[in-house]
Amino acid sequence: MGAFKYTITIESDTPPQVMLGQNIGGGIVKELKEVEVQLVTAAHLAKIYNLSVNTIRDKLISINQGTEGKSLYNPKLAHTLLTQKARKGRPRVN
Repeated sequence: MGAFKYTITIESDTPPQVMLGQNIGGGIVKELKEVEVQLVTAAHLAKIYNLSVNTIRDKLISINQGTEGKSLYNPKLAHTLLTQKARKGRPRVN
């Protein structure tokens, strides 16, 4: 009958713990490849992080891949910059 080929798509912040030759669900893993990241707009990020488009553009100006009118960002880099906590003021003295 022959071997059939199946494709599984996984989206995550970290790479999955899958090895070549590993048996998963009765099949052997033959190939692993990372899909190239699509760039996203400031409006798309504004919906996800509940921020205004202007705030997104101000915070991510260093990783802008588009023009001034059409701001495009790598979603992985944008996530790290938008979720990090900014420390303000002097440290607390105990």
